Amino acid sequence: MANFSTHLNVAALTSGAASAALLSANHIDLDTALWLWFLGTIGGLLPDIDSDNSTSLDIIFNLFTVCIVLLSIRYFTSDAINEKQFMLLIGLPVVIHLIIKYGIRNVFEWQTIHRGICHSLLFLLFCGLLTTNTTAFIINDKFKNADLFAWLSGIFVFCGGVIHLLLDEIYSVDLANVRIKRSFGSALKLTDFSNLSLSAIFVIATVILAFLAPPIDSSIEALSNWDTFKLW
Repeated sequence: MANFSTHLNVAALTSGAASAALLSANHIDLDTALWLWFLGTIGGLLPDIDSDNSTSLDIIFNLFTVCIVLLSIRYFTSDAINEKQFMLLIGLPVVIHLIIKYGIRNVFEWQTIHRGICHSLLFLLFCGLLTTNTTAFIINDKFKNADLFAWLSGIFVFCGGVIHLLLDEIYSVDLANVRIKRSFGSALKLTDFSNLSLSAIFVIATVILAFLAPPIDSSIEALSNWDTFKLW
């Protein structure tokens, strides 16, 4: 399989090229292009979070912790911070960090195996929809075409993950000795059929996220009018 450096570089290159194409076509602005580039690169690391003590696992869970902290602060505090909210700002990040590091992460490592559910299209679809919903919640219709921005965010995460799976499958073919390695077919799959209970959980979670996602009709219409659509 491809190593961390290869996944990072290829995901950064492809997502950067895609966001640059949208920018050069005047569909998005520079800030949005950088955001989509970042998300596509992170998506390229996602499948390897099922490998315990991997660099990808550390990066993704650290970013996840930061996002949860920021969302929690946004939800539990107001513009006028009083003494109680100030104490909350101090204690909340610590509590969230401990819960995620010693709770959620430990459960995740216990329930997953390398090249299991995380190396599947179902998992990437879940991550894409989770990104779409989270982005929609954060921006909260504060600018034009917010739904399209949210969907593009999820699409870049999904596509970055697909690139990761394709790389793993490509590296499963030994062209020098003209043979197919035993790992071929273990990366790019619909779901982990060896763990049906976990797959069922992700199916249910994905359906719920799809139900909660912002309307997609206007986004499809905007993207179909390639020559005219603008995100801002």
